[in-house]
Amino acid sequence: MICLLRMPIARTMALVDAPDHPRKRHVGPVPLVGGIALFPAIAIGCIQAVALGASDDAVAVMVGMIFGFFMIGYTDDRMHIRPSRRLLLTLILFAALILMSPGFMPEAFRIDGIALHFGAGAVALLGIVGASGALNAINMADGQDGLCSGLILIWLIFLATLPDLATQSAALIAAAAILVVLAFNLTGRVFLGDIGAYGVGAFVLALMLQATGNGVMDHGQIVALLAVPVADCIFLMIERARLEHSPFSPDRRHLHHILQASVGKWPGLAVYLGVVALCALGASVNGWAIYPTIAAAIAFAAGVRCFGHRERLPDMSGPTDA
Repeated sequence: MICLLRMPIARTMALVDAPDHPRKRHVGPVPLVGGIALFPAIAIGCIQAVALGASDDAVAVMVGMIFGFFMIGYTDDRMHIRPSRRLLLTLILFAALILMSPGFMPEAFRIDGIALHFGAGAVALLGIVGASGALNAINMADGQDGLCSGLILIWLIFLATLPDLATQSAALIAAAAILVVLAFNLTGRVFLGDIGAYGVGAFVLALMLQATGNGVMDHGQIVALLAVPVADCIFLMIERARLEHSPFSPDRRHLHHILQASVGKWPGLAVYLGVVALCALGASVNGWAIYPTIAAAIAFAAGVRCFGHRERLPDMSGPTDA
C-alpha cells in the first residue's frame, strides 16, 4: 500500500529525490519510501521471532537499534548528515546492540568450524567495526535500480535457510516485503533511499550477528556473503585517497557504475547480483568452500575495477567532508 501511495506519502514526508546530472540520472522525481514500506514487515518479523523462541530482550534492543538507523537514514534523506557523523552514529548503535545483548557477542571468531579465541571484548570490537563498515558498503551500493534491494533479498534468502526457526521466520517475512519493493524499484518508481539502505541493511546485519551468537552461522559465512560490496568499498576508498579526494565524496567510480559502463545497465546488474548469489551459495556450503568464495569475490571486485570501462565525468568529489 505504501508503494502504491508512494508520491503522496513522499511529498508529505519530504522524501522526494530529484535528478542531479551527472551523478543522479533518473527521469523526474522519485519517492524515497522503500524503507518506510519495509519497516512494518521488519517489526512483524521480529515479533514472530520472539514467538518462536528468540530472546525478547535481545529482539527489543535490535528493534530499537534498527529504528535508530531508520531515523538516521530519514534525516539524511531530508537534510544530509555529514558522512563522518553518520559513521560515528553507526558505531554507537552497533556498539549498543552488541554490548547490551550478550547473545550477539560470542567469545570466539569462527571460520570453517575453527574457533579463534580472541576474547569476548575483541570479538565484540570486530563485530562493531565490521558491521559499521559493512553497512556503509551496503549504503554505497544503493546507486542503481534493483541493486541494493536485490542484495538484501539474496542475504535474506540465505538467512531463511539457517536451522533456526526464529531467524528463518524474520528473514522470510522481510524477504516477502522486499520482493514487492524490488518490483517497484526495478522500474524506477520507488527508491530505498538512505532510510532503507541503513534501516534494512542494519536489520540484515543484526540477523547475521544473532545467528553467529546462536551458533547456526559463523563469521566466515558473513564475510563471504558481504565480500563483494565490502571489497568494492575498500578499493574505492583507496582509489579516492590516491586521487586526493575525500573518502566520503560522491562519484560514479563504484563497482556497479563500472559494470554499467562495461556491459550495460541490466547485464551489469545481473552480473553483480549473480556473483553475490554465488557467494551466498559458497557460504551455504561453508567448510573449505569459504576460502575460494571470499578470494573469488575479492578478485571479481578488483578485476572489474582494473579492467572495466569507466565514464569520463567532471570531478564531483569536492574538497573534504569537513
